[in-house]
Amino acid sequence: MRINFTNTTQTTLTNINIVGCGGGKIDKLEVGESETVWIEIPRDCSISIEYLSTGQQKKESVVGYATSSMGQKMKHAIGKNKDQF
Repeated sequence: MRINFTNTTQTTLTNINIVGCGGGKIDKLEVGESETVWIEIPRDCSISIEYLSTGQQKKESVVGYATSSMGQKMKHAIGKNKDQF
C-alpha cells in the first residue's frame, strides 16, 4: 500500500510513526509538506499514526482494515481525521 501523508496542521510534525501492518516512519513534516510511504501488508491489519505536534503526542487512525490482496494508493491528511484518539 502506498500512502501519501500531508501535514494539514498549523505546526511542524515530528517523529511520525506508522503503526500496524509493515509500519514505517517519517522524521519530520513541515506545515503543508507531504511524503509518500510504502507500507507492506503481510496480513489483515489496520494502520494508524503517532506523532509529536508542539511536543504533544497525538495518534490517529489511517486505515481501519487492510488485507494483503488490497494493493492501493491513498492520501491521508494528518490533522483532518475525525478518528483521533
